Amino acid sequence: MSPSPGEGVGTTWGCDAAQRVQLAGGHLNSLLVHPEILPFEQLYRRLPEEGMFLPGVSPSTPFTFELGAFRVPDTFELLMFDLRPDIFRFNGVDPGDTVPVEARRFSSIMGFEITIDQRHVGNVRFELDPVPIQTTPQAFAPQQGLGEFAGLLPPAAFNISAANSFANAAGAGLSLNPQRPHRYGALSVPFTLYARSGQTVQIRCVIFRPIPSPIAFIEYDIGGLLLPDEWVTSMTECMKPMTHASGGAGSAGGGPR
Repeated sequence: MSPSPGEGVGTTWGCDAAQRVQLAGGHLNSLLVHPEILPFEQLYRRLPEEGMFLPGVSPSTPFTFELGAFRVPDTFELLMFDLRPDIFRFNGVDPGDTVPVEARRFSSIMGFEITIDQRHVGNVRFELDPVPIQTTPQAFAPQQGLGEFAGLLPPAAFNISAANSFANAAGAGLSLNPQRPHRYGALSVPFTLYARSGQTVQIRCVIFRPIPSPIAFIEYDIGGLLLPDEWVTSMTECMKPMTHASGGAGSAGGGPR
């Protein structure tokens, strides 16, 4: 808004000085996307096998299998926003009908792994197998000599390593996601996994204890957008945080440049 002609400092701006802007299409404009932005969702479902229920399944000999995989087409990039595992059982009333099991059930029996070109994305650590309380607090242990278990007493290091052995045996490490109906990371902040052109997104399931009751199938759902790679490159370049050069504004001994 600007003052009417002839108005100077100290004068009151009138409503007639406001410039009104009407978006083409009104509110509909904010709901539209370009036709080249493709909605993406893949839902994988796998039937159970006898090996999942055998007593021989253990943290040292887990039952692992691939739930699904997707290769990003050339000249496109995949942005994933939603990741959701689920397990279904027969409802016991209607033949062939299924219902989801209770939320987080089997969380100490199985986990899920998502990788992009065999790489885990994010700084995560999931101790799916509960660890005994340790007499030596990790927060005050000297950080030298033993890597992740630096400064811990040998019994404490052994207990933590043994409790997480299922993840090492499956090759997922502590990146094995728990069985729960949502993605990893803080749910109150934006979340995006980027799969570049030609990369492969793979979902695996790791069962490290026998499943104690019959199930109908295991599923995993991923959703997001497929965009031309040049679009993603342009957008992410604009999103980069601004950095100040050494000696620039705000630095000691230097003024604005």
